[in-house]
Amino acid sequence: MNHPQAIAVMTEIFHTDSHVHFGSIHEFCKELAEYSKQHHLTLYVTSLSMYLENERIGYQWINGEWTKTEVPPAKVIYNRIHSRKTELTSLFERLIQKLKDEHVLMFNHRFLHKWEVHECLMSHPYLHPYLPKTELFTKKQMLDDFLEQFPVVFIKPIYGSQGRHILRIEKTEGEFRLDYSTFMKDTMQQYPSTSALFAVLKERIKLASIIQQGIALQTMEGRLVDFRLSCHSIHDSEWRVTSAIARVAQQEQFVANLARGGEIVSIDEVLRKWYEQNRAFQQKMLLKEIALETASVLANEADGLYGEFGIDLAIDQENKPWIIEVNTKPSKQTDMAMSNRLIRPSAKAIIDYCLSLIEQKE
Repeated sequence: MNHPQAIAVMTEIFHTDSHVHFGSIHEFCKELAEYSKQHHLTLYVTSLSMYLENERIGYQWINGEWTKTEVPPAKVIYNRIHSRKTELTSLFERLIQKLKDEHVLMFNHRFLHKWEVHECLMSHPYLHPYLPKTELFTKKQMLDDFLEQFPVVFIKPIYGSQGRHILRIEKTEGEFRLDYSTFMKDTMQQYPSTSALFAVLKERIKLASIIQQGIALQTMEGRLVDFRLSCHSIHDSEWRVTSAIARVAQQEQFVANLARGGEIVSIDEVLRKWYEQNRAFQQKMLLKEIALETASVLANEADGLYGEFGIDLAIDQENKPWIIEVNTKPSKQTDMAMSNRLIRPSAKAIIDYCLSLIEQKE
């Protein structure tokens, strides 16, 4: 029996009264469904447990609502599970084995943590100029060494996201100032020595973390700025930037993530404030080039299949770009904010990539 081609989105499903909700990607799933229809594809939403229990049941967008119904077998699965813990469970292992046995492709295979991303990128010398010095934080000597070299140092959990639980350490005259990204005020503490500072860090840091060189970033009206470039695979080896925005941190905040109060601004608006027209264009092209190289390297070297990355970049006060972070399950808030289209470019890019995977299989 011939089935229509089907794509599954795997994510968390929440039930409220008579409705279902797909969390932060609920609206994005509608756009995926609408664009799939234009290409005569069936798109449905499922969860990890739902798929393992019965992969022939899912939620389809029918007549303006999500309806639980029988679905064709998926050719491709788009992994939008948002919990790192879930991806470490035996259920997720069962899923990987099942997909392997049944020759079903899944992309955005799993979360990549900060240290493995850094190691991947460091294996390519042409990216070294854009990578802040970073080490897996294991002992006090590292803290001493970094604070000897840099006036500002960050400590970040390797599984962290949304700018949470980041520690900022600033070396000043005769003391070390420790600040936290998670709380909004009155959190800075001062220590007279790295020994005293390290004793506090040992108590506070419960999970594997990296220690990283702080960068003196460009600002806008005194607020730190970084950039989020969404990159999508066109096919196996070619990537494109589908959206690029600037994020401006709240006053006195050292992270610009939207979850920490950051504000979305047009990337062109920010670059035109900093540079004359030609230089602004060149800097934007350079940011895009670095983002595409980063996405390509990770897709080639990480285990599993990847079709989407959110690359966070910044420019320092000497006009040099830096790679700040890579997101394997990038937020859909950023590209929605700057798109006035019914179906945003990243939704189209996801379905186009699924189509290319299906065509390769046939």
